[in-house]
Amino acid sequence: MTKFYNSNLGLIITSLILLCFGLVMVYSSSAIVTGEKKQDSFFFLKKQVLWAVVSIACFFFFLIYDYKKLQKFSQIGLVVSIILLILVLIIGKPVRDVRRWLTIGPVNFQVSELTKIFIVIFLANYLDRKKSKIKDFFSGLLPALIAVGAVVFLIAIEPDLGIPLVIVIVSAILLFIAGARWIHLFSITAVAAAAGYLAIISKGYRIERFISFLNPWKYSDSSGYQLVQSLISLGSGGFWGRGLGNSQLKKFYLPEMHTDFIFSIVGEELGVIGVLLIVLLFVSLLYNGCKIALEATDLFGTLLAAGVTFTIVIQAFFNIAVCCGCIPTKGISLPFFSYGGSSLITTFIGIGILANISQHKRKDIRIK
Repeated sequence: MTKFYNSNLGLIITSLILLCFGLVMVYSSSAIVTGEKKQDSFFFLKKQVLWAVVSIACFFFFLIYDYKKLQKFSQIGLVVSIILLILVLIIGKPVRDVRRWLTIGPVNFQVSELTKIFIVIFLANYLDRKKSKIKDFFSGLLPALIAVGAVVFLIAIEPDLGIPLVIVIVSAILLFIAGARWIHLFSITAVAAAAGYLAIISKGYRIERFISFLNPWKYSDSSGYQLVQSLISLGSGGFWGRGLGNSQLKKFYLPEMHTDFIFSIVGEELGVIGVLLIVLLFVSLLYNGCKIALEATDLFGTLLAAGVTFTIVIQAFFNIAVCCGCIPTKGISLPFFSYGGSSLITTFIGIGILANISQHKRKDIRIK
């Protein structure tokens, strides 16, 4: 318990509030549909509670486990990630022509979610060891880019562009913190943007998504249907919302209402108040995560804390932006909220690592 109290309590309290809020919304968003289809309105809630228990156990393990020991496993973690991502492409369970899950007994696990943590640990360790060479492209930067590129490529061909985008942005942030040269960062950004453009135009459905994103109402019966329903759900909530459990769009209108578009249900049922609460909670998470990164006793801790924090927050930002129609629709979950064990467990592994780093503070830095 001493380790718990020596940790950043703001981070832990915020995470627990997000978890409880998320459990409530998983039930609220899914109860009607599962009641109709499975005759059990608690079907998804019971599974999510089980995943929450596993997630809390993972949190306590990494709360106690010294984060510095993770350096020894950084390269192994990267290799394991690549092997698992290849296995997903070969034997992964296909869902709607997409392979993102490995099946282990009764459990389906999305490998790309866990890969986000592995790549952050790898980069934090690599940049810590190569800090004196990071301004040199070939001996310092290139090996890191190859590692990130391999992981991003394997996830992108599942296909999935959401998580690769998060990984690329977080990697760029870590390179910036580590002192990479601006010209290199701009070049990497240009190459990544070109690769993203090619990925979009290579698939017809992605082009349709982008076109419908520009004018979703014109394509409300086809490729723009999901976004239109999301906007209707958010808009109909008004300031105070319809009331918890009173969403109309979750009644077989809004697809993926308990996963990718759960934020829209929050907006409909709890209104602007509920939406602002979620945003403020993630801002609190960002603040506490950055505080932990700044107070870390070593560069590895700083990079690791920053990587974990921005991975969670940037993913949340993208999910919210998709639901609000600010960026094209892509399958990306809202941390703490979206139904699914892969995302929840990975998120709490990250929170446990952050809490562990926060136990070791530099004496000369304090953020009020």
